[in-house]
Amino acid sequence: MEKLAALCCLWVFGFGAKAEYTAELDRLFLENPKNDFLLELEDLANDGAAAWEKISPLVESSLNADKFGKELFAALEKIYNENRLAPLEFGERRLHMLYNLPRKISDNEPFHSLFFADIPYDEFYDEERTREIYQKAFDVV
Repeated sequence: MEKLAALCCLWVFGFGAKAEYTAELDRLFLENPKNDFLLELEDLANDGAAAWEKISPLVESSLNADKFGKELFAALEKIYNENRLAPLEFGERRLHMLYNLPRKISDNEPFHSLFFADIPYDEFYDEERTREIYQKAFDVV
């Protein structure tokens, strides 16, 4: 379930694809066809925001935070390393995502470091320094 939550989060905040999320959801549903929660998510398969609204309380309350964080962070690192997004665009999406994660996730490393990765040093944005901060955070996981 942690992987499903991470894939939903990535999809909703513009990092991942709906197809990856729905494939994991379908896999879990086929393994547990009587699971009402998964059935609800299947009904929301075209509405990422509604799916995240259903899943995010689980991240806060009952999912393994470390496992969820590792799934999410590994995907973020892959996306970052593949240069799918310019650093500033990655940063904007990353901040939006971090502010919507439960504090028990976002207040801990390596996520906490990501809040500050592209804060201007001196007076100007420093892409090299930002990349160093990202890499240090990715190296933690």
